Amino acid sequence: MQSDADHHSLALLAAVFFFSGCAALPLDSSTIPHPSSRSGLEFRADYREAVGVIHIHSTYSDGSRPIEEIAEIANRQELDFLIFTDHDTLQGRRDGKEGWYGKTLALIDEEISTKGGHYLALGVDREVPRLQDPQGTIEAVSAQGGLGFVAHPLWPRRPWKNLGARGMTGLEIYSGVADVTEENLLWMGFWTIFAGSEFTILEWLDRPAGSLALWDRWLAAGEPVVGIGSPDAHGLRRFGLRLGPYAAVFRLVRNHLWVRELSKEGIHEALASGRLFVAHDLVADAAGFQFLAVREQSVAAVSGQRVKLAPGLKLYAYLPSPGKIFLMKDGARVAAAEGQHLWFEAAAPGVYRVEAAKGGKPWIYSNPIYVLE
Repeated sequence: MQSDADHHSLALLAAVFFFSGCAALPLDSSTIPHPSSRSGLEFRADYREAVGVIHIHSTYSDGSRPIEEIAEIANRQELDFLIFTDHDTLQGRRDGKEGWYGKTLALIDEEISTKGGHYLALGVDREVPRLQDPQGTIEAVSAQGGLGFVAHPLWPRRPWKNLGARGMTGLEIYSGVADVTEENLLWMGFWTIFAGSEFTILEWLDRPAGSLALWDRWLAAGEPVVGIGSPDAHGLRRFGLRLGPYAAVFRLVRNHLWVRELSKEGIHEALASGRLFVAHDLVADAAGFQFLAVREQSVAAVSGQRVKLAPGLKLYAYLPSPGKIFLMKDGARVAAAEGQHLWFEAAAPGVYRVEAAKGGKPWIYSNPIYVLE
């Protein structure tokens, strides 16, 4: 096994060879108090923040590890939940793999192969037939009372071909496979040798401009569309190297949900409501982030909710550690701040969401608050 000293030596060697001018971003894993202790705003009420990973593959399809081993990795990272989505199968659930693994709740769902891309189906009782047209797949998931998310919509190898489709719960606004090509894998393999997986993955991290623009376009059509993030975790191995080990990609992108209870029903309800944000916790711990609509120092709405425009309505964003905050309205930036707080008086209706960055890297993406006329 590689010693710590060897690892540090390789990291230094990588830095010498790293001619592109990029630098490794220091990781911030400090524990931050809940923002209500700093902002004077109390949102916790009946909710708790649950952190987990959505869109994971195991040996039930093309993942490199069984569910039990993957869940143990999540336990070590103190994740609250995992959602497995093996290709076109719910066999893991029939085999009794859904349930608690220590403190981590593992849910077994599926990723459906359609004629025009891939679609995550959560909460369905039976497999949805593969290779239907995308709109038909959306309707089949809804008919079972399930939640459906368009997977990696702009990934060149499996793009979502029906951009006019309607009725889905949401889409992946960040996917860990979106920029992976064979050429990139060669470079990733090179840097993994010298600096390790987390360094390499972090250097490749970039704002998913195309997926965010598509999300804004769908939001502008007038229907709520929930944004989630996924690593599309397979435990990727190439050239004899672990280029995307589960432990690293589980820190790359996580979903922070506000749940009434940590259960299958509680997780599904939060996802359906859009009461969540997506975070690259590899950049910094995002626990405690808040995006609220505030009136007279009282919380009027949170992510995923609607609120009527009225005098004195303000939007408030809080970061658990200093960074850059960007407020977006209908896809355009309308305000920015540095530090931990942003206040903005909502003078017009629109779809408002927040992005945050830290150390030159994207960090947090909120779900929208819908301000109505």
